[in-house]
Amino acid sequence: MKKMVILGSLCCWLFLLMAVPLQAGEMKIAIVDLQKALNLCEAGKAAKAKLTKKFEKFKKDLDTRQKELEDLKKELEKQSLMLSLEAKRDKEKEYERKLRDFKDTYQDYKEEMKRAEYEAIQPILQDLHRVTEKIRKKEGYLLVFEKNSAGIVCYENKIDITNKVVQLYNKEWKNKQKKAK
Repeated sequence: MKKMVILGSLCCWLFLLMAVPLQAGEMKIAIVDLQKALNLCEAGKAAKAKLTKKFEKFKKDLDTRQKELEDLKKELEKQSLMLSLEAKRDKEKEYERKLRDFKDTYQDYKEEMKRAEYEAIQPILQDLHRVTEKIRKKEGYLLVFEKNSAGIVCYENKIDITNKVVQLYNKEWKNKQKKAK
């Protein structure tokens, strides 16, 4: 169903474009892959490195907690026959509490990573949109489609402006970094 809606909207756009009278020249259309641009640009690489560092910190903490849980469970299994009923219940409650804490911490870290990723990537995507618009105006494109969200199935590589967007964005980003120092 979703594919039909996308295909229908694409057909409508193309029909409207064909209906628009062309004024002294050709109708220029371009494609940009913002996900690829995000992965290739220097700011995107820096954000990814920062996020990876944060992820590794969280992973290390979770690994430590998981090891503690495993050790506690092994201890409980070894001592279960020797412990009194009350001591056994206390150990089981301790294990269950630590298991809940582990699950809560995992969920908190997962949400924190999502939030951190959004905060790191959103400004870069906004800047990539701005740079794409700048290229669209400079080079006279009537339309620029985002490759991953426009339902584009195939196209000529010569209309892909992703590398131009990355180059211009990197240039602007490096100038911004120099001014910040």
